[in-house]
Amino acid sequence: MVSHRNKKLLMEKSGQKVHKFGLKKLKVGVVSVAMTAGILVSHNTLLQVNAEELVVESTVELVSDEAVEELPQVEAPVEDLTEAPVEEGIVEEEPSEESPIEESTEEIAESEESVEETLTEESETVSTLSVATLPEIAEGDFRLHFDELPEGDPSSMGLWMWGDVETPSDQLGGWPNGATNLSEFLESEYGYYLDVAVKDNAQIINYLINTVTGNNVTEDQAVQIAHSDMNQVWINEEYEQHLYEPLENDSLIRINYEREDGDYEGWGLWIWGEVDEASEDLASWPDGAFDFVNEGPFGRYVDVHLSNGLDSSIQFLLVNKLTGEQSGDMTFSDRAEDSQVFLRDLDPTVHTSPYAAGEERLTDAEMVAKDQIIVSLSSVSAIMDGNPSELFTLTDSDGNVIPLENIEIDEETNQVIISGDFSGTSGQYTVSYGENSTTVRSSWRLMDDLYAYDGDLGSQLYEDGTVEMNLWAPTAEAIRVVLYDKNNQDEVLGTYDMARNDTGVWNLLLDEDATGLGSHQGYYYHYEITRDGESVLALDPYAKSLAAWNNLEPGAHVAKAAIVDPSTIGPELDYANIPGYTKREDAIIYEVHVRDFTSDPSISEELTSQFGTFSSFVERLDYLQDLGVTHIQLLPVMSYFYANEFENGKRELDWSASENNYNWGYDPQSYFALTGMYSENPQDPEQRIAEFKNLVNEIHKRDMGVILDVVFNHTARTSLFEDLEPNYYHFMDKDGTPRESFGGGRLGTTHHMSRRVLVDSIKYWVDEFKVDGFRFDMMGDHDAEAVQMAYDKAAKLNPNILMLGEGWITFTGDEDDSRQPADQSWMNQTDGVAVFSDEIRNMLKSGFGSEGQPKFLTRGAQVLEDMFNNIIGLPSNVNADDSGDIIQYIAAHDNLTLHDVIAQSIKKDPAKYAQEIHQRIRLGNLMILTSQGTAFIHAGQEFGRTKQFRHEDYITTVDEAPYKTTYLVDEDGNPFEYPYFVHDSYDATDMINKLNWNMALNEEMYPIHTQTQAYTKGLIHLRRAVDGFRWGTQEEVEENIRFINAPEMSGADLVVAYEVTDSQGNRYAVFINSDESDREFTFPEGFEVIGTGEVIVDGLTAGTEAILNPEGVVLNDGSITLSPLTATIIRYAADGGPVEGGGDGETPEVPGENEIPETPGNPENPEPPETPTEPDEDPSESDENEIPEDETQQPGGSDDTEEETEGGVDEERSIDLENTDVDQSSVGLLPATGEDKQYAIFSATALAVLSGVGLIASTRKKEEVE
Repeated sequence: MVSHRNKKLLMEKSGQKVHKFGLKKLKVGVVSVAMTAGILVSHNTLLQVNAEELVVESTVELVSDEAVEELPQVEAPVEDLTEAPVEEGIVEEEPSEESPIEESTEEIAESEESVEETLTEESETVSTLSVATLPEIAEGDFRLHFDELPEGDPSSMGLWMWGDVETPSDQLGGWPNGATNLSEFLESEYGYYLDVAVKDNAQIINYLINTVTGNNVTEDQAVQIAHSDMNQVWINEEYEQHLYEPLENDSLIRINYEREDGDYEGWGLWIWGEVDEASEDLASWPDGAFDFVNEGPFGRYVDVHLSNGLDSSIQFLLVNKLTGEQSGDMTFSDRAEDSQVFLRDLDPTVHTSPYAAGEERLTDAEMVAKDQIIVSLSSVSAIMDGNPSELFTLTDSDGNVIPLENIEIDEETNQVIISGDFSGTSGQYTVSYGENSTTVRSSWRLMDDLYAYDGDLGSQLYEDGTVEMNLWAPTAEAIRVVLYDKNNQDEVLGTYDMARNDTGVWNLLLDEDATGLGSHQGYYYHYEITRDGESVLALDPYAKSLAAWNNLEPGAHVAKAAIVDPSTIGPELDYANIPGYTKREDAIIYEVHVRDFTSDPSISEELTSQFGTFSSFVERLDYLQDLGVTHIQLLPVMSYFYANEFENGKRELDWSASENNYNWGYDPQSYFALTGMYSENPQDPEQRIAEFKNLVNEIHKRDMGVILDVVFNHTARTSLFEDLEPNYYHFMDKDGTPRESFGGGRLGTTHHMSRRVLVDSIKYWVDEFKVDGFRFDMMGDHDAEAVQMAYDKAAKLNPNILMLGEGWITFTGDEDDSRQPADQSWMNQTDGVAVFSDEIRNMLKSGFGSEGQPKFLTRGAQVLEDMFNNIIGLPSNVNADDSGDIIQYIAAHDNLTLHDVIAQSIKKDPAKYAQEIHQRIRLGNLMILTSQGTAFIHAGQEFGRTKQFRHEDYITTVDEAPYKTTYLVDEDGNPFEYPYFVHDSYDATDMINKLNWNMALNEEMYPIHTQTQAYTKGLIHLRRAVDGFRWGTQEEVEENIRFINAPEMSGADLVVAYEVTDSQGNRYAVFINSDESDREFTFPEGFEVIGTGEVIVDGLTAGTEAILNPEGVVLNDGSITLSPLTATIIRYAADGGPVEGGGDGETPEVPGENEIPETPGNPENPEPPETPTEPDEDPSESDENEIPEDETQQPGGSDDTEEETEGGVDEERSIDLENTDVDQSSVGLLPATGEDKQYAIFSATALAVLSGVGLIASTRKKEEVE
């Protein structure tokens, strides 16, 4: 849940929106940035410096874009990307005809100004209220702060005190002279203050203000001292009291945080709601959390600016950005009463008193065994010197006191371990300490020991119409089945008691005698579960179908289960039989949303089924078969919470990105039932099953497989499982609080019954629906053992099962329970599960933490050794021992589309530069489809899908941007025409999310898009035809793939080349030029035969047939020259010359030399075609196809410093280019020098000289301007 979130701080400056980037995360100063920039002035003129010596270390490790929240929300942050962020550890360089040192020095000066401005702005954000430092309060004193003193001469008035003050006023003199004269008060920024000596254990200070003549200025007042730590109070002009300094700014709230251990490292506040600057706008989860950097009297604090003043409602949670530990969600909406709130450790209570948060109290009690209970307290200091056996009492549910055999105190954990015999009574226990008491909960380990169960669960419909129901809920007091009518899900037919057995399972058989129904097929039900006298309706977690669902319906809590037998519904199925598919590396996965695939109004007349459904999906399957992909990965199709299934047939043709009846599905409420959103009749619980089975069957008929996107890492709501069995199903904090993610609970897959939900669900979809694979959302949230078990069970049923997931480093698990997560670090321990490679994604087009920055496809040179290691499936941040461990991708449903992020990065409007953007898309698709591992593309990536927000009201900059949009500008800072692009469209309309079929297939309307589609299709068919692009073992990869290190290449460059050998001994040389100028490659020793080969991929065409007159490719005997933004693949026999028979496979039907969709005018300088208009669409959308002359650009700067990675790096796994079979005389050479590249160590003297040269150059340049 999660996202997708980029670091976006917006400010108004000179009437324009600009992007502000804080440096508070970086352990580096301006001087360090300047020195680094001086060292890396130009990779064409200086020795290359070891990236590890110059990398700027981030204090927070980047995790994943898939921590992107994917549930529908309503807030609409404005995002502005008028400046590209500088990647941590990277110093970008811009090409210039002038001295690179002069230009670099100017950039350093600008960088210093920017840093100073940013730091100032950050300071204003974090510490808005400046508090004067007052003398420390002496022990035994109490400080009274007054906002104002009464009007008049202070010396004519006094403070009369009594109560628990050390010396009451009546002992200092008679009335009124014993009062302390107000002239003795000292001034402070708040107003005035007076320190008063009080008695030990003081409870109250009474006072009033009088005059020297004996008149009362105020009524009697009293300050209650509620805590021993309380030693001051703030009193306003109305004599109202605050236990903290109130803030004068009504649009500010201070959130204080105190930790018992005093360790605030990594802790921050993630905040959203009615605030000027939400964490989401600052950076992605969890980096956007505000650090607790300010110290105050109550620990650390963060000041938050409110967007709605005293009426603001805000939400927040605590998160440790280093460990992932977090609190539950908290809310505060009473700013009119309190300007500060107080948090302590992970206590979910929002205190308005700084002392309530610190009181010693019970926080939890957990039975970990039948003879042991662990009690947690906020602190055990008060009981260290006493007799704990006299302080604690244990009672059963009948009020009987249970004897305690022994009590131990663990001061380090603030816990008390109580021993005794706790097996002889039934019901729940209650432990009491002083005036506090709490119910003893059973730990999940104890529950597993006592009640682990492997039998049937859910409802089983028998042939005679009876139904048997089983629910695991050991601590429930009573459970009843509430039965609803099949024709009216709101009509209750009756309630029926279930019976509990010794395994904690509740059972019921419904037959005609019980209900009067001859058959229960199609009827609906809830479980009514009772605990502590309170009942709640719950959904059967094993329900195989549901009633039609609308989360917005008044009183909607959870869907109703349907009584069905899926085995009797729909066509009989078998597993896919995909030609040529023998191993996971053979897969080419196509990710698509069911509704998106057919929601384009332009195909409405071609469809016979309702758009956006499983049935209409079938009608367009031939496109994917023709495209050549092997597997179709469907975004979640299991029932999700935020939806109105009753209106799934209503088209959403408005331009909107929030509050729509659309959902990606990453908010599950069932792991066994399909959503009704993709059924032609959601009110028939059997029809959705039949329709989905038919879709699977039709996909299999077309020789493709089905992969389901599954979301076990979090649910839509924590209550879905907590209502079934509290404090069990989720990962938990020490106190039993369920750990949450994106608003739902994190399924605790280390717990036996929680693990069963995951494994049983996977088995069910494989066995019943014959699916061929699973993609795990945020797979790193799970323990590896659970995921491996699911794979093993699935592979037993379908040996060709594919299993992949997001392996970001996100595991939290139960507090203090360390496990091996199913993440990037696990890949060398499994041969069945793969993870997405964020490293190749980030190197090619940017991604989480760097989206929009120049990368290989967008003018950002990359270190070629790192690039090659990623191409062969060995990213540095994954412990991969096989290329099959890696999913190679550059685009998925999260974030901007590939088309849009390229436009963002190169700052070129698609309305003017469509040709260039598509050239870069083709390069990216080629690199993914020729890399080792499993290839993955997102729907529309093949033709340049965009999610541009093309509403006429947003043709230029507006005050409030659409929800979840990124604001794009050109190189001069001018906004694009329609500058807003939706980056996470999980709640957007069909106008934004639809798959645009005209872009894919209509050559007349979209000549450039269809050219890209044909090109990508050719690459897909080429990959399937040539097994050399998909070797199955690391040994085969190392033996058959070589890096081509042409002497013209730099250590970090915008070109790359490699050679692949297939199983027949045929070779394929891949050359990629993402530079904006022609690049020549001289064939190194051992690669001379390349010049005898034939071109099968050029700048416009891809496939398996030789191209007679290649576009943008000049192949000579000893070298090859590529035009800007052009790639080629050359096929040749091992001993030289063309391959006999044309290669390994049949030629795909893609436009050949004479069939290329014509682009009007010169392809490099095209003229705009006539603007087409699509039916049912904003006519202006076709503006994207206007293709005026592209401007010639200079080559981009280098981006040659390694990023901080998410997992451990095994240096021995990286293929050393010096050990590959290439000419070593050219390895590591610097351009135009001929000297061997060394990782130079610069001395302080060299740095000083270099900086001095830059300073002189800058000064001279400034003098010339002046």
